[in-house]
Amino acid sequence: MKKYYTLSPLFYLFSANYVLAQSSIQIPTGRALTLTDLLDLGQNLGGFLMIAGSILAGIAIIASGIMYLTSGSNTQRLASAKGTLKAGVIGALIIFGAGLIINTVKIFAQDPLKFFQ
Repeated sequence: MKKYYTLSPLFYLFSANYVLAQSSIQIPTGRALTLTDLLDLGQNLGGFLMIAGSILAGIAIIASGIMYLTSGSNTQRLASAKGTLKAGVIGALIIFGAGLIINTVKIFAQDPLKFFQ
């Protein structure tokens, strides 16, 4: 009998008779989404991710330097610091390489004939 009282409020909340929506609420209207809006959104998002990735790669390189300085004669920490440095540098190269490729394609797409001059 106790289970019935426990499940009773849940049944009331999820039943079809209990409606939380109101009909007097108006759905806001806006303007149509254009291709330019999507391109701007992609460019802004890409720029943000490039900056965030650059900051994280810099933090990884700085952290690896601190690990290298504090490793002393511990070979495991020294190897870990070298691995972190390698990962930070490779990550930075990937981020900046992707940015270079994207900018090159963007310039080429804007005016293909001017690109080769």
